Amino acid sequence: MASIDDLPPDQRAVLQLVLERGRSYDEIATLLSIDRAGVRERALAALDALGPQTRVSSERRGLITDYLLGALPEPVAGEVRDHLADSASERAWARVVASELQGLAREPLPEIPTEARPPAGVATPAAASAAPAAVEEPEPAPPRRQPRGERADRPSSRRGGALLLGAGAVVVVAVVLVLVLTGGSSSSPKHHVTAAASGTTAAQGATGTTGSTQVVAQINLKPPTGGTRPLGLAEVLKVQGKTGIAIVAQGLAANSKRPPNAYAVWLYNSPGDSHILGFVNPAVGSNGQLRTAGALPTNAHHYQKLLVTLETVSTPKTPGQIVLEGTLTGV
Repeated sequence: MASIDDLPPDQRAVLQLVLERGRSYDEIATLLSIDRAGVRERALAALDALGPQTRVSSERRGLITDYLLGALPEPVAGEVRDHLADSASERAWARVVASELQGLAREPLPEIPTEARPPAGVATPAAASAAPAAVEEPEPAPPRRQPRGERADRPSSRRGGALLLGAGAVVVVAVVLVLVLTGGSSSSPKHHVTAAASGTTAAQGATGTTGSTQVVAQINLKPPTGGTRPLGLAEVLKVQGKTGIAIVAQGLAANSKRPPNAYAVWLYNSPGDSHILGFVNPAVGSNGQLRTAGALPTNAHHYQKLLVTLETVSTPKTPGQIVLEGTLTGV
């Protein structure tokens, strides 16, 4: 059995986004530019690592994982809950896993019911006889939270995913950055900078640490002409010894298809001494929000500024219109 801290960064990040930030599998898939199956696969692998050895089938463990993470519609969640009441071995596995997840969860996890009450006159077998020999059932988890689809008071992701930008903090979880730097993503930062998920960690002052991801610098991004819109923040992070950057911004003009344009991220000293990190993908939509992350080259320390630009050509040689800029530190 593993602990939360022992999980690979991508699996731990998915659990954090679900349990701490209230994100659904579909929302995480959109944020990470991967398919929903990839998100669920990481969640299943994480809970398999957290749980004890058991004879519960992989199919049933998958359903229990979806149930505990609030990823099932209520009719299916009800069936899983009823099945847990009937199966001591499933309850035992679910309760051990739930005890690990509870430390991450901002709200009570779904109910793990007690043993189903048998019909009158039918003797109740001992729960331990059906449970794995090496596992004792922990105390029941706190009362069930409502499935996410039913909640009216869902966290900020349900209210448009508002970015939290302030002078001393940026709320960013560079999940895709973790995947890129650890080889867990097929995206290539040479060609585009991949979307990062807004979420669970806040840089306090200039540095901070979350698991194996260390925030080493925070960069305020402002328009070159001054003003407060658009506005952005970047974090320089180290993941397993590799360095990357995650950026969030708001108040940007939406990208257009006619004429086509795209936002890009540059390292910059001068027009003749600059390096493009890539184009922002996905494009900025009508909400004006940008989230992006990617690896930094080994010579990043050579550059003095970080730019976000608006480009109208597919292979720019020098930065286009500068939308946001900041002093590059921490590389």
